[in-house]
Amino acid sequence: MERWENDLFERYYKSWRGIDAAYDQIAASCGVTSNIMNILTLLYKHRTPMTQNELSRELHLSRQTVTSVVDSLEQRGLVSRSIAENDRRSRMITLTEDGRASGRRIGRTMRNVELSAFRKLSSEEQNALVDIMEKLWHSMEETLADT
Repeated sequence: MERWENDLFERYYKSWRGIDAAYDQIAASCGVTSNIMNILTLLYKHRTPMTQNELSRELHLSRQTVTSVVDSLEQRGLVSRSIAENDRRSRMITLTEDGRASGRRIGRTMRNVELSAFRKLSSEEQNALVDIMEKLWHSMEETLADT
């Protein structure tokens, strides 16, 4: 690998870790972990119950991680579980009133930070960033599927 490639990947990794750390910091400012933040805000945005498998697929988290986070959220009174009507093996996760309030509060905090950061980019840069991230994501999926 050439030196410029090494430097480029080091910048890529540093940026990725920095963005990940920023989301951890947002979650911590709300008194939760990033996994809790992501599950609460996804359930809030989705507006209807989701299965644990749907949460796992949507957030790219292991089923074990989702189960552990949902256990914690249930203990805190932020979600409830019920058996899915069409598949008794599936558990539907529903936000409680407190869960909806937390999801809204945390989601707004996260979005405010994101908007503030995005506003430092031109609209062309914003669109290019998201387009390139999507292209990289799909290219990685294709590469992994070919192996």
